[in-house]
Amino acid sequence: MTISWFGLSSFKITSKDTTIITDPFGAASGLSPVRGGADIVVCSNKQNNLSNNFSSISGSPFVIAGNGEYELKGIFIMGCPAGDGSTIYSLEVDDVRIAFFGQVKQSSLSDNQKEILEGADIVLIGVGNDTVFSFEQAAKIATQLEPFFVIPHSFSIPGLKVNLDKIEKFIKEMGGETLKDEKLTIKKKDLTGDTTRLLILEPQR
Repeated sequence: MTISWFGLSSFKITSKDTTIITDPFGAASGLSPVRGGADIVVCSNKQNNLSNNFSSISGSPFVIAGNGEYELKGIFIMGCPAGDGSTIYSLEVDDVRIAFFGQVKQSSLSDNQKEILEGADIVLIGVGNDTVFSFEQAAKIATQLEPFFVIPHSFSIPGLKVNLDKIEKFIKEMGGETLKDEKLTIKKKDLTGDTTRLLILEPQR
């Protein structure tokens, strides 16, 4: 499985034969709109123009934009209610569990959310404070879930019109080992040990 990042809360998650795109954004963000083919689009907040630009995604994808349980092409997805009408997701892709916090703003996890996200191997979480968690809240939530990787999103990058914090604040708050790469390529058997690693992805344009 491979995870790459477009910016904001938009990721491309590629399994053996399935492509998932999360929270596609449009030109109003200041960035080039997310484009490309996908089998599944996962939207954390269909009312937010930072996550609902479905028309730019080709391939007639199945759009998931709310609560419930879904199984498509061997991918298992569960959506759980979050703040301001948004949705938090648990995705199981190639036996790897991903907790996806997109355009979600709340101060802590509910018991129901913890139950759904328990056992996450990878956490994708916003850290920029304006439209998502503050860097302190994000660090606390990510640490609670004890994943192998924490991948932050929705922080300040060149061209973005949204006012967001710089990633350095989150790096300092998390402490520990910080990795940087263009993408994460991982298999379930690679997820070993008891250390949570912070991975900063370069936005793909």
